[in-house]
Amino acid sequence: MNHKETLEFLKRRGNEVQTMHLGLHRTRAVMRALGDPHKSYASIHIAGTNGKGSVAAMAESILRHAGYRTGLFTSPHLLRVEERFRVHGDPIGPRRFAALATRIQKTERALLGMKKLDRCLTTFEFLACSALLYFAEEKVDIAVVEVGLGGKLDATNVIRPLVSVITRVAYDHQNYLGNSLTKISEEKAGIIKEGVPVVSGCREEAPRRVIRNRAKKAGAPLLESFNECRITIKGETRGRYCVDLETPVRSYRNLRLPLAGEYQAHNAALAIRAVESLQSFAVGAGDIRRGMTAVRWSGRLDEYMSRRRTLLDGAHNPDGAQRLRDYLIQRKENEVHFVFGAVRDKNIRGIGAGLFPVAASIHLTPLANTRSAATDEIVALNKKYRSKIKIHTNMRQALYSAWDQCSPEGLVVVTGSLYLVGELLPVVQKYTASGNKKA
Repeated sequence: MNHKETLEFLKRRGNEVQTMHLGLHRTRAVMRALGDPHKSYASIHIAGTNGKGSVAAMAESILRHAGYRTGLFTSPHLLRVEERFRVHGDPIGPRRFAALATRIQKTERALLGMKKLDRCLTTFEFLACSALLYFAEEKVDIAVVEVGLGGKLDATNVIRPLVSVITRVAYDHQNYLGNSLTKISEEKAGIIKEGVPVVSGCREEAPRRVIRNRAKKAGAPLLESFNECRITIKGETRGRYCVDLETPVRSYRNLRLPLAGEYQAHNAALAIRAVESLQSFAVGAGDIRRGMTAVRWSGRLDEYMSRRRTLLDGAHNPDGAQRLRDYLIQRKENEVHFVFGAVRDKNIRGIGAGLFPVAASIHLTPLANTRSAATDEIVALNKKYRSKIKIHTNMRQALYSAWDQCSPEGLVVVTGSLYLVGELLPVVQKYTASGNKKA
Protein backbone atom coordinates (compact mmCIF):
# COMPACT_ATOMS: atom_id res chain seq x y z
CA MET A 1 0.00 0.00 0.00
CA ASN A 2 1.12 3.56 -0.64
CA HIS A 3 0.28 6.31 1.87
CA LYS A 4 -3.05 7.24 0.31
CA GLU A 5 -4.09 3.59 0.15
CA THR A 6 -3.07 3.13 3.79
CA LEU A 7 -5.27 6.01 4.94
CA GLU A 8 -8.19 4.67 2.88
CA PHE A 9 -7.61 1.20 4.33
CA LEU A 10 -7.76 2.56 7.89
CA LYS A 11 -10.86 4.60 7.08
CA ARG A 12 -12.65 1.45 5.89
CA ARG A 13 -11.83 -0.19 9.21
CA GLY A 14 -14.05 2.39 10.88
CA ASN A 15 -13.85 4.70 13.87
CA GLU A 16 -11.49 3.22 16.43
CA VAL A 17 -13.94 3.54 19.33
CA GLN A 18 -17.04 2.41 17.44
CA THR A 19 -15.18 -0.64 16.14
CA MET A 20 -13.57 -1.37 19.51
CA HIS A 21 -13.47 -5.08 20.32
CA LEU A 22 -11.50 -5.37 23.53
CA GLY A 23 -9.14 -8.28 24.00
CA LEU A 24 -5.46 -9.14 23.69
CA HIS A 25 -5.50 -12.35 21.64
CA ARG A 26 -5.40 -10.72 18.21
CA THR A 27 -2.55 -8.37 19.09
CA ARG A 28 -0.62 -11.22 20.69
CA ALA A 29 -1.11 -13.38 17.59
CA VAL A 30 0.23 -10.67 15.28
CA MET A 31 3.16 -9.89 17.56
CA ARG A 32 4.02 -13.58 17.80
CA ALA A 33 3.94 -13.93 14.01
CA LEU A 34 6.33 -10.97 13.73
CA GLY A 35 8.76 -12.44 16.27
CA ASP A 36 7.51 -10.51 19.31
CA PRO A 37 9.22 -7.23 18.38
CA HIS A 38 7.83 -5.50 21.47
CA LYS A 39 10.12 -7.60 23.65
CA SER A 40 13.28 -6.14 22.11
CA TYR A 41 13.14 -2.80 23.95
CA ALA A 42 12.19 -1.44 27.35
CA SER A 43 8.92 0.39 27.89
CA ILE A 44 6.77 2.51 30.18
CA HIS A 45 3.01 1.85 30.10
CA ILE A 46 0.57 4.65 30.98
CA ALA A 47 -3.17 4.35 31.69
CA GLY A 48 -5.71 6.72 33.21
CA THR A 49 -8.75 8.82 32.33
CA ASN A 50 -7.15 12.26 32.09
CA GLY A 51 -3.51 13.28 31.96
CA LYS A 52 -1.98 10.16 30.45
CA GLY A 53 -0.97 11.90 27.23
CA SER A 54 0.74 14.74 29.09
CA VAL A 55 2.55 12.28 31.38
CA ALA A 56 3.65 10.24 28.37
CA ALA A 57 4.98 13.32 26.59
CA MET A 58 6.88 14.40 29.71
CA ALA A 59 8.43 10.99 30.37
CA GLU A 60 9.51 10.61 26.73
CA SER A 61 11.04 14.09 26.60
CA ILE A 62 13.01 13.49 29.80
CA LEU A 63 14.40 10.18 28.55
CA ARG A 64 15.26 11.66 25.16
CA HIS A 65 17.13 14.54 26.77
CA ALA A 66 18.99 12.01 28.91
CA GLY A 67 20.46 10.64 25.68
CA TYR A 68 18.25 7.60 25.10
CA ARG A 69 16.63 6.74 21.79
CA THR A 70 12.93 6.91 22.54
CA GLY A 71 9.63 5.78 21.09
CA LEU A 72 6.27 7.36 21.89
CA PHE A 73 2.83 5.96 21.05
CA THR A 74 -0.22 8.08 21.91
CA SER A 75 -3.83 8.48 20.82
CA PRO A 76 -5.83 10.01 19.36
CA HIS A 77 -4.04 12.25 16.85
CA LEU A 78 -4.98 15.86 16.13
CA LEU A 79 -4.02 16.40 12.50
CA ARG A 80 -2.38 13.27 11.07
CA VAL A 81 -2.31 9.66 12.18
CA GLU A 82 1.48 9.72 11.91
CA GLU A 83 1.59 11.91 15.04
CA ARG A 84 0.88 8.80 17.11
CA PHE A 85 4.20 7.13 16.23
CA ARG A 86 7.28 9.08 17.29
CA VAL A 87 10.90 8.06 17.47
CA HIS A 88 13.26 10.45 19.21
CA GLY A 89 10.60 13.15 19.08
CA ASP A 90 9.84 12.92 15.36
CA PRO A 91 6.61 11.47 13.89
CA ILE A 92 6.88 8.64 11.41
CA GLY A 93 7.07 9.65 7.75
CA PRO A 94 4.19 8.87 5.36
CA ARG A 95 6.14 6.35 3.25
CA ARG A 96 7.49 4.54 6.26
CA PHE A 97 4.05 4.40 7.81
CA ALA A 98 2.61 2.94 4.60
CA ALA A 99 5.35 0.29 4.47
CA LEU A 100 4.78 -0.59 8.12
CA ALA A 101 1.01 -0.83 7.63
CA THR A 102 1.50 -3.03 4.59
CA ARG A 103 3.55 -5.47 6.64
CA ILE A 104 0.91 -5.60 9.39
CA GLN A 105 -1.82 -6.07 6.76
CA LYS A 106 0.02 -9.01 5.15
CA THR A 107 0.62 -10.61 8.54
CA GLU A 108 -3.04 -10.20 9.45
CA ARG A 109 -4.15 -11.72 6.14
CA ALA A 110 -1.89 -14.74 6.64
CA LEU A 111 -3.15 -15.32 10.18
CA LEU A 112 -6.76 -15.06 9.04
CA GLY A 113 -6.02 -17.65 6.36
CA MET A 114 -4.55 -19.99 8.96
CA LYS A 115 -7.53 -19.27 11.27
CA LYS A 116 -5.20 -17.93 13.94
CA LEU A 117 -7.28 -14.74 14.13
CA ASP A 118 -11.00 -14.81 14.87
CA ARG A 119 -11.54 -11.56 12.93
CA CYS A 120 -9.67 -8.64 11.42
CA LEU A 121 -7.75 -6.35 13.73
CA THR A 122 -9.69 -3.33 14.94
CA THR A 123 -8.42 0.08 13.86
CA PHE A 124 -6.69 0.66 17.18
CA GLU A 125 -5.21 -2.86 17.29
CA PHE A 126 -3.80 -2.29 13.81
CA LEU A 127 -2.18 1.00 14.88
CA ALA A 128 -0.85 -0.48 18.13
CA CYS A 129 0.75 -3.40 16.28
CA SER A 130 2.29 -0.94 13.82
CA ALA A 131 3.76 1.15 16.62
CA LEU A 132 5.22 -1.80 18.53
CA LEU A 133 6.85 -3.11 15.35
CA TYR A 134 8.12 0.35 14.37
CA PHE A 135 9.92 0.87 17.66
CA ALA A 136 11.70 -2.45 17.25
CA GLU A 137 12.76 -1.63 13.69
CA GLU A 138 14.08 1.72 14.88
CA LYS A 139 15.97 0.04 17.71
CA VAL A 140 14.69 2.37 20.40
CA ASP A 141 16.13 2.03 23.89
CA ILE A 142 12.77 2.61 25.52
CA ALA A 143 9.21 3.30 24.37
CA VAL A 144 6.55 5.24 26.25
CA VAL A 145 3.20 3.65 25.40
CA GLU A 146 -0.15 5.23 26.20
CA VAL A 147 -3.20 3.00 26.65
CA GLY A 148 -5.95 3.58 24.12
CA LEU A 149 -9.00 2.72 26.24
CA GLY A 150 -9.17 1.13 29.69
CA GLY A 151 -6.09 -0.98 30.24
CA LYS A 152 -6.70 -4.63 31.04
CA LEU A 153 -7.99 -5.54 27.58
CA ASP A 154 -6.39 -2.70 25.62
CA ALA A 155 -4.19 -3.80 22.70
CA THR A 156 -1.15 -2.11 24.22
CA ASN A 157 -1.32 -4.38 27.27
CA VAL A 158 0.74 -7.04 25.51
CA ILE A 159 3.89 -5.22 26.64
CA ARG A 160 5.71 -5.94 29.89
CA PRO A 161 7.01 -2.53 30.94
CA LEU A 162 9.70 -1.56 33.40
CA VAL A 163 7.12 0.62 35.15
CA SER A 164 3.35 1.09 34.88
CA VAL A 165 1.74 4.48 35.47
CA ILE A 166 -1.89 5.21 36.30
CA THR A 167 -2.97 8.85 36.16
CA ARG A 168 -6.22 10.31 37.45
CA VAL A 169 -9.25 8.00 37.14
CA ALA A 170 -12.64 9.56 36.43
CA TYR A 171 -15.88 8.76 34.63
CA ASP A 172 -15.48 8.19 30.88
CA HIS A 173 -16.30 5.43 28.37
CA GLN A 174 -18.70 3.86 30.89
CA ASN A 175 -20.31 1.76 28.14
CA TYR A 176 -16.98 -0.07 27.82
CA LEU A 177 -15.45 0.22 31.29
CA GLY A 178 -18.38 0.20 33.71
CA ASN A 179 -20.59 2.67 35.53
CA SER A 180 -18.64 3.05 38.77
CA LEU A 181 -15.19 4.36 39.60
CA THR A 182 -14.41 0.95 41.08
CA LYS A 183 -15.14 -0.85 37.81
CA ILE A 184 -13.33 1.76 35.73
CA SER A 185 -10.34 1.55 38.07
CA GLU A 186 -10.25 -2.23 37.77
CA GLU A 187 -9.86 -1.86 34.01
CA LYS A 188 -7.11 0.76 34.39
CA ALA A 189 -5.34 -1.33 37.03
CA GLY A 190 -5.26 -4.20 34.57
CA ILE A 191 -1.94 -2.86 33.24
CA ILE A 192 -0.26 -3.72 36.55
CA LYS A 193 2.09 -6.68 36.02
CA GLU A 194 3.57 -9.10 38.49
CA GLY A 195 6.64 -7.59 40.12
CA VAL A 196 6.58 -4.45 37.95
CA PRO A 197 6.58 -1.12 39.86
CA VAL A 198 3.49 1.02 39.43
CA VAL A 199 3.28 4.78 39.93
CA SER A 200 -0.21 5.99 40.84
CA GLY A 201 -1.62 9.50 40.83
CA CYS A 202 -5.07 8.49 42.07
CA ARG A 203 -6.30 10.34 45.15
CA GLU A 204 -9.95 9.24 45.23
CA GLU A 205 -10.75 6.45 47.64
CA ALA A 206 -12.26 3.90 45.22
CA PRO A 207 -9.49 4.02 42.57
CA ARG A 208 -6.81 4.12 45.25
CA ARG A 209 -8.23 1.02 46.94
CA VAL A 210 -8.47 -0.89 43.65
CA ILE A 211 -4.92 -0.03 42.62
CA ARG A 212 -3.49 -0.87 46.04
CA ASN A 213 -5.24 -4.26 46.05
CA ARG A 214 -4.17 -5.06 42.51
CA ALA A 215 -0.56 -4.06 43.20
CA LYS A 216 -0.49 -6.14 46.38
CA LYS A 217 -1.81 -9.25 44.60
CA ALA A 218 0.72 -8.80 41.80
CA GLY A 219 3.63 -8.15 44.14
CA ALA A 220 4.14 -4.87 42.31
CA PRO A 221 5.91 -2.12 44.28
CA LEU A 222 3.46 0.80 44.53
CA LEU A 223 4.63 4.41 44.38
CA GLU A 224 1.85 6.90 45.13
CA SER A 225 2.96 10.31 43.94
CA PHE A 226 0.40 12.20 46.04
CA ASN A 227 1.83 10.60 49.21
CA GLU A 228 5.51 10.52 48.28
CA CYS A 229 5.88 13.88 46.55
CA ARG A 230 5.56 17.40 47.84
CA ILE A 231 4.62 20.14 45.38
CA THR A 232 4.96 23.82 46.22
CA ILE A 233 3.69 26.38 43.72
CA LYS A 234 6.29 29.16 43.38
CA GLY A 235 4.76 31.24 40.61
CA GLU A 236 2.58 31.36 37.53
CA THR A 237 2.94 33.07 34.14
CA ARG A 238 0.12 32.87 31.61
CA GLY A 239 -1.18 29.66 33.11
CA ARG A 240 2.20 27.95 33.27
CA TYR A 241 3.57 27.17 36.69
CA CYS A 242 6.91 27.16 38.41
CA VAL A 243 7.09 24.64 41.26
CA ASP A 244 9.35 23.10 43.82
CA LEU A 245 9.00 19.32 43.63
CA GLU A 246 10.36 16.99 46.28
CA THR A 247 10.41 13.26 45.56
CA PRO A 248 11.96 10.45 47.62
CA VAL A 249 14.96 10.62 45.26
CA ARG A 250 15.77 14.34 45.05
CA SER A 251 14.44 17.91 45.16
CA TYR A 252 13.77 19.95 42.04
CA ARG A 253 13.75 23.66 42.84
CA ASN A 254 12.07 26.18 40.57
CA LEU A 255 11.01 23.55 38.05
CA ARG A 256 9.30 25.32 35.17
CA LEU A 257 6.40 23.47 33.58
CA PRO A 258 5.82 24.28 29.89
CA LEU A 259 2.25 22.92 29.80
CA ALA A 260 -0.52 25.16 31.10
CA GLY A 261 -2.70 24.29 34.07
CA GLU A 262 -1.95 23.80 37.75
CA TYR A 263 -2.77 20.10 37.44
CA GLN A 264 0.30 19.67 35.22
CA ALA A 265 2.39 19.85 38.39
CA HIS A 266 0.83 16.54 39.47
CA ASN A 267 1.35 15.09 36.00
CA ALA A 268 5.00 16.16 36.19
CA ALA A 269 5.39 14.39 39.54
CA LEU A 270 4.01 11.18 37.99
CA ALA A 271 6.33 11.38 34.98
CA ILE A 272 9.38 12.13 37.11
CA ARG A 273 8.63 9.35 39.59
CA ALA A 274 8.21 6.92 36.69
CA VAL A 275 11.59 7.89 35.24
CA GLU A 276 13.25 7.84 38.67
CA SER A 277 12.07 4.25 39.12
CA LEU A 278 13.94 3.04 36.02
CA GLN A 279 16.96 1.46 37.65
CA SER A 280 18.57 0.50 34.34
CA PHE A 281 18.27 4.01 32.86
CA ALA A 282 20.43 6.73 34.36
CA VAL A 283 18.61 10.06 34.37
CA GLY A 284 20.02 13.09 36.17
CA ALA A 285 18.34 16.20 37.54
CA GLY A 286 19.63 18.22 34.60
CA ASP A 287 18.09 15.74 32.15
CA ILE A 288 14.75 16.12 33.90
CA ARG A 289 14.92 19.93 33.77
CA ARG A 290 15.87 19.96 30.08
CA GLY A 291 13.26 17.36 29.25
CA MET A 292 10.47 19.16 31.06
CA THR A 293 11.35 22.48 29.42
CA ALA A 294 11.14 20.91 25.96
CA VAL A 295 7.74 19.19 26.36
CA ARG A 296 5.14 20.07 23.77
CA TRP A 297 1.59 18.69 23.83
CA SER A 298 -0.83 20.46 21.49
CA GLY A 299 -4.54 20.77 22.05
CA ARG A 300 -4.47 20.85 25.84
CA LEU A 301 -4.89 24.36 27.30
CA ASP A 302 -3.15 25.44 24.11
CA GLU A 303 -3.49 29.21 23.60
CA TYR A 304 -2.86 31.24 20.43
CA MET A 305 -3.03 34.93 19.53
CA SER A 306 -5.27 34.36 16.51
CA ARG A 307 -8.09 36.58 15.17
CA ARG A 308 -9.02 36.67 18.82
CA ARG A 309 -7.15 35.11 21.71
CA THR A 310 -8.06 31.44 21.30
CA LEU A 311 -7.61 28.49 23.64
CA LEU A 312 -7.90 24.89 22.45
CA ASP A 313 -8.52 22.15 24.98
CA GLY A 314 -9.80 18.65 24.32
CA ALA A 315 -11.87 18.37 27.51
CA HIS A 316 -14.22 15.49 26.66
CA ASN A 317 -15.54 14.32 30.02
CA PRO A 318 -16.89 16.07 33.15
CA ASP A 319 -13.56 15.81 34.99
CA GLY A 320 -11.71 17.43 32.10
CA ALA A 321 -14.41 20.08 31.80
CA GLN A 322 -14.08 20.98 35.48
CA ARG A 323 -10.31 21.33 35.10
CA LEU A 324 -10.79 23.64 32.13
CA ARG A 325 -13.34 25.71 34.05
CA ASP A 326 -10.99 25.95 37.05
CA TYR A 327 -8.25 27.18 34.72
CA LEU A 328 -10.50 29.86 33.24
CA ILE A 329 -11.54 31.03 36.70
CA GLN A 330 -7.95 31.07 37.97
CA ARG A 331 -6.94 33.13 34.95
CA LYS A 332 -9.85 35.50 35.68
CA GLU A 333 -11.28 35.17 32.18
CA ASN A 334 -14.44 37.28 32.35
CA GLU A 335 -15.58 36.91 28.74
CA VAL A 336 -15.47 33.35 27.38
CA HIS A 337 -17.01 32.24 24.11
CA PHE A 338 -17.13 28.46 23.63
CA VAL A 339 -16.94 26.63 20.32
CA PHE A 340 -18.31 23.25 21.34
CA GLY A 341 -18.84 19.88 19.72
CA ALA A 342 -18.86 16.39 21.22
CA VAL A 343 -19.29 12.73 20.41
CA ARG A 344 -22.67 11.37 21.36
CA ASP A 345 -21.41 8.63 23.69
CA LYS A 346 -19.93 11.18 26.09
CA ASN A 347 -21.59 12.70 29.16
CA ILE A 348 -22.56 15.87 27.32
CA ARG A 349 -24.82 17.10 30.12
CA GLY A 350 -22.02 16.71 32.65
CA ILE A 351 -19.51 18.47 30.40
CA GLY A 352 -21.95 21.30 29.80
CA ALA A 353 -22.67 21.66 33.52
CA GLY A 354 -18.95 22.12 34.09
CA LEU A 355 -18.27 24.62 31.32
CA PHE A 356 -21.34 26.53 30.25
CA PRO A 357 -21.99 28.52 33.48
CA VAL A 358 -18.93 30.68 32.65
CA ALA A 359 -19.90 31.20 29.00
CA ALA A 360 -20.76 34.52 27.40
CA SER A 361 -21.85 32.55 24.33
CA ILE A 362 -21.85 28.92 23.19
CA HIS A 363 -21.36 28.07 19.51
CA LEU A 364 -22.42 24.49 18.81
CA THR A 365 -21.20 22.49 15.86
CA PRO A 366 -21.38 18.90 14.64
CA LEU A 367 -18.08 17.07 14.24
CA ALA A 368 -16.74 15.53 11.05
CA ASN A 369 -16.94 12.16 12.75
CA THR A 370 -19.39 9.26 12.67
CA ARG A 371 -19.72 9.48 16.47
CA SER A 372 -20.71 13.15 16.41
CA ALA A 373 -23.58 14.33 18.58
CA ALA A 374 -26.16 16.40 16.72
CA THR A 375 -26.40 20.01 17.85
CA ASP A 376 -30.06 19.57 18.83
CA GLU A 377 -28.98 16.68 21.11
CA ILE A 378 -26.51 18.98 22.84
CA VAL A 379 -29.16 21.67 23.24
CA ALA A 380 -31.67 19.17 24.67
CA LEU A 381 -29.11 18.08 27.28
CA ASN A 382 -28.27 21.69 28.22
CA LYS A 383 -31.62 23.51 28.03
CA LYS A 384 -30.64 25.76 30.93
CA TYR A 385 -28.16 27.55 28.68
CA ARG A 386 -30.35 27.84 25.57
CA SER A 387 -30.26 31.64 25.59
CA LYS A 388 -26.48 31.58 25.19
CA ILE A 389 -26.43 28.98 22.42
CA LYS A 390 -25.96 29.55 18.70
CA ILE A 391 -26.22 26.57 16.37
CA HIS A 392 -23.95 26.20 13.34
CA THR A 393 -23.78 23.70 10.52
CA ASN A 394 -20.01 23.26 10.52
CA MET A 395 -16.96 23.76 12.71
CA ARG A 396 -15.37 26.67 10.85
CA GLN A 397 -18.61 28.60 10.81
CA ALA A 398 -18.86 28.15 14.59
CA LEU A 399 -15.29 29.36 15.12
CA TYR A 400 -15.70 32.45 12.92
CA SER A 401 -18.96 33.31 14.67
CA ALA A 402 -17.29 33.03 18.09
CA TRP A 403 -14.42 35.23 16.92
CA ASP A 404 -16.88 37.82 15.59
CA GLN A 405 -18.82 37.90 18.87
CA CYS A 406 -15.70 38.06 21.07
CA SER A 407 -14.33 41.44 22.10
CA PRO A 408 -10.57 42.16 21.89
CA GLU A 409 -10.33 41.45 25.62
CA GLY A 410 -12.27 38.19 25.50
CA LEU A 411 -11.28 34.57 24.93
CA VAL A 412 -12.59 31.97 22.49
CA VAL A 413 -12.34 28.39 23.77
CA VAL A 414 -12.54 25.42 21.39
CA THR A 415 -13.44 22.34 23.40
CA GLY A 416 -15.61 19.25 23.91
CA SER A 417 -13.61 16.86 21.75
CA LEU A 418 -10.07 16.38 20.51
CA TYR A 419 -11.62 15.73 17.08
CA LEU A 420 -12.92 19.32 17.12
CA VAL A 421 -9.57 20.65 18.34
CA GLY A 422 -7.74 18.79 15.58
CA GLU A 423 -10.04 20.16 12.86
CA LEU A 424 -9.82 23.79 14.01
CA LEU A 425 -6.17 23.95 15.07
CA PRO A 426 -4.96 24.71 11.49
CA VAL A 427 -7.56 27.49 11.18
CA VAL A 428 -6.47 29.04 14.45
CA GLN A 429 -2.82 28.81 13.42
CA LYS A 430 -3.57 30.35 10.01
CA TYR A 431 -4.59 33.60 11.67
CA THR A 432 -1.89 33.53 14.33
CA ALA A 433 0.71 36.28 14.12
CA SER A 434 4.19 35.20 13.00
CA GLY A 435 2.86 31.91 11.69
CA ASN A 436 2.65 29.90 14.90
CA LYS A 437 3.32 32.26 17.77
CA LYS A 438 1.45 31.20 20.89
CA ALA A 439 0.04 33.51 23.49
